[in-house]
Amino acid sequence: MTSPTKIGCALACALFVSACGPDRVAGGTVETENLSILVLRADSVAPFAMRVGSSPVVATLRLDSTNFDFDRAGASGQNLVAETLDGTPIPFAIRRWEAKDRWARIQVRIEGEMLRMGSRFRLRSTGDTLGKPDSSAVWAGIPEASRERWISVLVDDFEQGVLRTRLPIAAPWYVKQADSATISTPTLVSAQGGRSGTALRFEYDAPSTLPGYVLIGTTLASHPVNFGSLDSIVFWAKGNGVLSVSLDHQAPEGGVTKTWMHNTLDSNYTRWCVRPEDFDPAGPGGGNLGWGSVHDSVTTLSIFASGSGTVTLDDIRFFGMQADDFR
Repeated sequence: MTSPTKIGCALACALFVSACGPDRVAGGTVETENLSILVLRADSVAPFAMRVGSSPVVATLRLDSTNFDFDRAGASGQNLVAETLDGTPIPFAIRRWEAKDRWARIQVRIEGEMLRMGSRFRLRSTGDTLGKPDSSAVWAGIPEASRERWISVLVDDFEQGVLRTRLPIAAPWYVKQADSATISTPTLVSAQGGRSGTALRFEYDAPSTLPGYVLIGTTLASHPVNFGSLDSIVFWAKGNGVLSVSLDHQAPEGGVTKTWMHNTLDSNYTRWCVRPEDFDPAGPGGGNLGWGSVHDSVTTLSIFASGSGTVTLDDIRFFGMQADDFR
């Protein structure tokens, strides 16, 4: 069964990167009567490991009300420009712009010479439409291997020999079942099926006649995570039954709300690519409030299964997110 969620889209559709480290905002914000300026050192927004030779890097800048004046940048960031301090334009792209929430992600291309010299650059907004975002210019000449490494956060590749995620704050995978459903303890097995290394596998029985479900899930961070910049959740899966991918918000008092989507598993490995628009609209039952109500405060990732048989999962990644989002 062919589905939009099963198209291998991560590299084809995601022209963005998560390449800024803990010192992602340096310099300061200077405001005058008609503009707002954020000045940054090039080597403060690119991790040390990426400062190699003269190769360019792409860094993602995190803007919010503490470091930038959104009012002057326009409703969609149309008044934004990235440039060196002498006014030379720098290629940039607006990944997300939420003016109402004072929250944005901006990608900028930083040439190797700027990194070596510790040059400064700035984001500037004026009352005029000066900015010309251009993703193609941001990514020109950068190899796809580098793009994949920069634009995604690995949740788990199941190669560590233990059932703990690869996120900055590693957490165990847990299982749950409802009603009369059953699920085996997940195990790490040889991936096979044309894939190398190991994968996660479990057996389950949760026929729709019960009704019931099983799930495997994990906590993503010590705090709710804003998934506003998510491009897609990408992973490999095979098995029997219906698989559901869910981003959940677990409230401190114990309630759970979610946004989720469902599709049928194939007996052979299929690359799943779940974008925000693939999640179901809000509806009754299951706590599904839809993407718009949950995406800015996600606490857990859950993968449900209904039917009967086995499920094998491998290489789960969040494209469009940064490791810093989960620290």
